[in-house]
Amino acid sequence: MAFLDNSGDIILDAVLTETGRRKMAAGTFKITKFALGDDEINYALYDLNHPSGSAYADLEILQTPIIEATTQVGMQYSLTSMADNNLLYMSELQLNEKLDTAAKMKNNTVYFSVNSETQKILDNSTVGFGAGYAILAGQRGASKLITIESCLNNADIAMTQANQNTYLTSKNMLDTSMTITFDNNFISFPMTSPKNTKFANNADGSWGGTTTPLQSLTNIAPAAREGFSTARGSMSRASIFTRDGAAIDATDLVNSLGVVGSMAYINIAVDPTLTTTMTQTASTKWAKFGSTGVTITGVSATKTFSTIDLSLDITANNSGATLSIPITIIKRDT
Repeated sequence: MAFLDNSGDIILDAVLTETGRRKMAAGTFKITKFALGDDEINYALYDLNHPSGSAYADLEILQTPIIEATTQVGMQYSLTSMADNNLLYMSELQLNEKLDTAAKMKNNTVYFSVNSETQKILDNSTVGFGAGYAILAGQRGASKLITIESCLNNADIAMTQANQNTYLTSKNMLDTSMTITFDNNFISFPMTSPKNTKFANNADGSWGGTTTPLQSLTNIAPAAREGFSTARGSMSRASIFTRDGAAIDATDLVNSLGVVGSMAYINIAVDPTLTTTMTQTASTKWAKFGSTGVTITGVSATKTFSTIDLSLDITANNSGATLSIPITIIKRDT
C-alpha cells in the first residue's frame, strides 16, 4: 500500500499480496490490522543548515519519491507504537562484528556454509576469506555466529549500568526475547543462545562472556509472508560497561556507541537437501532460486560455488526494534 500523491487529493494505492489474493478467492479475506513504515525516507537529508533557512530543512525529504505498492510483504523500517510517551531514546538492534565469536559481513552479506568442505575453503586465508567471515550452518557450538545487540546507539548514553537501568530496564525496553522471521523453503529452523548465556566484560575490560551451546527453535509458526516462518528466541542481559582504569574499552567489544541492553547469538539449520558435497547430486533449488558455478569476490577464482541470497528479519519483543540481516547460504561446487 502506498500514497501516490499528496499535493492535492490523497490517492491511496493498495494491492493484495499472494496470501491476500488466495484468501480473497476463498472468501475469507478480512483486514484485521495494519502496519505503517517509512522505508523510502532518508532522515540524513534533514538539513538544519539549509541555505534557504530552517523552514526548508525537510525540503529534500518531502520531495523524495514514494515507493509504489507491491505484492511483496515486508518493511525494513516499520513504525512502532510506544505506550510510554516520555521515552528519551529508542533501542536499536545492531550486528556485532567485534567479538572474536562474531561472524563479520563480507561482500555485504553473512555467509552460511552448508557443509564442512565449503567452510574449510572459506576459512582458508590463502584461497578463501580467512577465518571469521563464514558460519557453518547447523552447528550448536560453531566457532563463529551471528551476534546481535539491543542497544542505545548514541555516544551520549555512556556504557554504564546506571544508564542501562535508567533508559532501558525502568522503561521496559530491555529486550529479553526476539522473533526471527525466515524463509522456510531453505531454512529449517533458527538456533539461538539460551537465556543464561553470559555477555560481559571483566574489570580490566577484557571479554568475560561465554558461548553456550545454541538451542534449536523448532517451535515455529507461519509468518504473514507466504513461504516464511517465525520462531521466538531468548536474548540475554548484557553487562558490558566502561570499566575505570581498564586497558580495553567497552567499544572494542560492541558496535553500539552507547549502552547495550541485551545480546544473542544466532545460527540456522538449512534444508538437509542443500547440504550435499561436491561428489553428490545437488538439489535443484540451487539453480532454480540461486546461482551455481559462480566465483566469489575474495575467494580464489579456481573455486566455484552455488549460492542463494536470503535474509533473517529480527524483531526485539520488548522495544520493537528491528534488524534485517542479509545472508547467503553457500555450497562449494569445485
